[in-house]
Amino acid sequence: MRKVNFRFAVIALGLSVMLAMPAGPLAEYAAAQTQPAGAATPMQVPQPQANSVNWPGAGYGVGALFCNVLYIPAKLVYAILGGIVGGGTYLVTAGNSQAANTVWRSSLGGDYVVTPQMLAGQEPINFSGPTETPPAGPATSSSSGSVAPIAPLPQAGSSASASSPGGGQPLDHGSGPAGAGVPNSDIE
Repeated sequence: MRKVNFRFAVIALGLSVMLAMPAGPLAEYAAAQTQPAGAATPMQVPQPQANSVNWPGAGYGVGALFCNVLYIPAKLVYAILGGIVGGGTYLVTAGNSQAANTVWRSSLGGDYVVTPQMLAGQEPINFSGPTETPPAGPATSSSSGSVAPIAPLPQAGSSASASSPGGGQPLDHGSGPAGAGVPNSDIE
């Protein structure tokens, strides 16, 4: 009984709000939805002459319908398996997101539906997504999973001192194994 009263109250409230609104904004909103302001071309697809049928367009539409009966399930299976393989790639490569993204981009990308324009040859059919990796921008952060490049070590004649940590100089300067040439050394 309370559900009926609640529904009645919601409907009555909605009707009262609609009746309280002036008709001007609603009419303007409806007109804007059918014809945008400043649009020179109509939003509809151009129709053929009176009493004629666009047979090529109808044929491509029916062809796209029949193609999608097989294409959509095949694409979904490919995408699901690619998602699983990409996850396995991520695990096998110890968290290498670039390798996993390559698999995911190619399997999850592409077109999921064949359109009449694709059958007419106006647009390409892309079953698979792009396989190349996008160029890395200069503003890559370490949180995105990318690895920062390692700076090269300075040359031996550079101004870096051996006493500074990471100065690029070996600690023993190539004098051989520890204790070599030292009398009474127990190291063998």
